[in-house]
Amino acid sequence: MIFVRLTICCAAASTFVGCGPAIDPAMYAKFQAAQERFEQANDSAQFLQAAAIYQEILDAGVVSGAVFYNQGNAFMRAGEKGRAIACYRQAKRYRPRDPYLDANLRFALGNAGATPPKPVIEYILFWCDWVSYQGKFNISLGCALATFVISVASLFVKPQLLKRAATLALCLTVAFAISAVYDWYRYSHLKHGVMINDEVVARKGDSETYQPAFTKSLDEGTEFVVMEQRGGWLHLRLAGGQEGWVASTDVTVY
Repeated sequence: MIFVRLTICCAAASTFVGCGPAIDPAMYAKFQAAQERFEQANDSAQFLQAAAIYQEILDAGVVSGAVFYNQGNAFMRAGEKGRAIACYRQAKRYRPRDPYLDANLRFALGNAGATPPKPVIEYILFWCDWVSYQGKFNISLGCALATFVISVASLFVKPQLLKRAATLALCLTVAFAISAVYDWYRYSHLKHGVMINDEVVARKGDSETYQPAFTKSLDEGTEFVVMEQRGGWLHLRLAGGQEGWVASTDVTVY
C-alpha cells in the first residue's frame, strides 16, 4: 500500500519544497507539529487533526506543495478520499514531477470517475506538466531579461550568433509566457471541485425540487469544474461534458 511509505516524503517536505517566500519559524514549528500529529495518529479523528494543522498553515498564506501533499495524506488516512484528491491536485501545481505524489493521487482516484481528455494546447505545450506553476513565470521572466540583454549587446557587436541567440531567447520567452498564462487560466481562473460524499444526486437546477440530471448518482472522488454558484448550490461540469447542480455541502472546491 502506497501510504505505508508516505512518511519518507514527509521528512523531505520539511524543507517546504514548492513554497514561495521564506517560512518564518512559527510556521515551520506548526509544520513539524502537523507531521508529529500525523505520525502518532491511529484513528480518523487524529488524522483529521493533522489535516487541520496543515490547513492553518495554508490559511496563513503559505503556498506550498509540501503542505498540500501532506494534508492530502492526512485526509486519505482519515478516509476522506475526496478531500485528499483536492489536496493532491493542488500539490501537483507546485510539485509536478514528484513520483510519490503521482502514486498517491492515482491510488486516491482509483475508479472515482473518468479522467478528462487533455486539451490540444497541452499537447502543443508539452512541457506544461514538467515545470511548476511558479517556475513557468520565473523562466518567462528570465528569458525576457536574456532577450533584452542580448538585444542590447547586438547594438554594439554585430555577429550573427548574437542575433540567433536573441531570436532563440525571444521564442523561449513567448513559449513559456503562453504556458504561464495557460496555467493561470486552468489554475486560477477556473474553479475545480471534488465530491466528498457518496451517492450524490446531481439535479437539473439549484434545489431538491428539480429532477436528477444523471441516471446515476456521483461517487466520492468525482472531479468537476465549477460553472456557477447560487446560494448553497453549485453548477458543475464533469469530465465527459455532462452538467448538473449539487449542494455545496457535498463537495470541496479549490
